[in-house]
Amino acid sequence: MRKLILMAGVAGSGKSTWAKKYASEHPNTYIIDTDETRKALTGSYLIFTNPVSVAWDEMIRQANEIMARESDCTVIMDSTFLDDERRMYYLKRLKGYDYLEHFMVKFHDYSVVYQNNKSRIKEKWVPEDVIKDMVERYVNPSPEVEKLFDKLTIEYWN
Repeated sequence: MRKLILMAGVAGSGKSTWAKKYASEHPNTYIIDTDETRKALTGSYLIFTNPVSVAWDEMIRQANEIMARESDCTVIMDSTFLDDERRMYYLKRLKGYDYLEHFMVKFHDYSVVYQNNKSRIKEKWVPEDVIKDMVERYVNPSPEVEKLFDKLTIEYWN
């Protein structure tokens, strides 16, 4: 089975740490990370592609390539996926998966995220006003979009 996980949460929430732990416990798991994709395309975590969809399309290309090649695997798309527009951008273009999960990381108190952000390598630090904006824009999928997933997981990590 080809399993696809859209890993969602604001910057500094621990998505990448979770994905790496999951991959270490589940063979044949691939992580496609927004930060690493952006660095591969631009040479820096801090430089965004113009338009930003260039990075998204590269992530989608990588996932589709894996799904076409592997008959039994998990692909984790490690990104923010804050809203339905972004989720749908990916879902309309991703192909070949048998099972689709949307895993959302949330916090009752987002002060943890600001602390986590500062513990990352400096070139991955996200300005606090950007994180604040992400928190304000982060919403659950609409009922129509939720129906597209086999499973919606929402975990509060505090």
